[in-house]
Amino acid sequence: MMFDMDTIFEYIGYAAGLATIIAFAIQTIRILKSKSVTGLSSYMYTMYCLSFICWAAYGVWLEEWTLAATMFIAFLFTFVILLLILYYDEEDKIEKYRRDSLTCAYNKKYFEEVIPSKITEAQIMKKPFSLIITKLNNAEAIRKMGGKYYNRALKQTAKTLEKALRDSDFIARLENDKFAIFLDNSDEKIAKTVFKRVVESMSAVEIIKSSAEKQNLEMLAGICSSKVSGELKDLLHNAEKALNNTAYKGFNKIKVYETKK
Repeated sequence: MMFDMDTIFEYIGYAAGLATIIAFAIQTIRILKSKSVTGLSSYMYTMYCLSFICWAAYGVWLEEWTLAATMFIAFLFTFVILLLILYYDEEDKIEKYRRDSLTCAYNKKYFEEVIPSKITEAQIMKKPFSLIITKLNNAEAIRKMGGKYYNRALKQTAKTLEKALRDSDFIARLENDKFAIFLDNSDEKIAKTVFKRVVESMSAVEIIKSSAEKQNLEMLAGICSSKVSGELKDLLHNAEKALNNTAYKGFNKIKVYETKK
């Protein structure tokens, strides 16, 4: 079956239009799945939108309805991508405000903004809650290996904490090698069980400089529960006191703050 040149180029045009639509459709689906617009420029997609709408208008003027329809569909996908870029860029800015730049755990400022409302909600629902303050017991030894190994240890600590804990738990980096964990619907017994699970996960992580110089992540922790206090300030203070009482008493130790009778 023979085709003349006009027919061949007509089909090439169809293929080009279809390929354009598919390309932008795939990009749209990828963004929706990953919720990431890294590397995509809002300025470039604005120009794509203008370009496709102009081509669509040109197709209408020529009464080339296939060209007009193809470019209009491509414009719709591109416009959706542009909206997603603007939306997720704003979300990224909010997340950067909330997150610690090194570990990507929530930062202290955001922790202090969010936890009071979680405490209030738990009190209304009459559910227990606990606060754990944990730190690297061998931070100095890791720091002596070099700054990059210390930073790696902090990143691994945050990452391992997030994997070991529940979705409802809230983790934040307070300062240096110290992290806070708010446990929803958890009394002291549950908090201790959670920390044991954390220790198991942490002990499997090695920071290696050489075969002769490596460190596992060792943790100390202090706990204060809602049985003792219902205010964030007091929870932090008491958990810190409990944490300080674990110092120099061995590796992977935890202490629960208790009021003196």
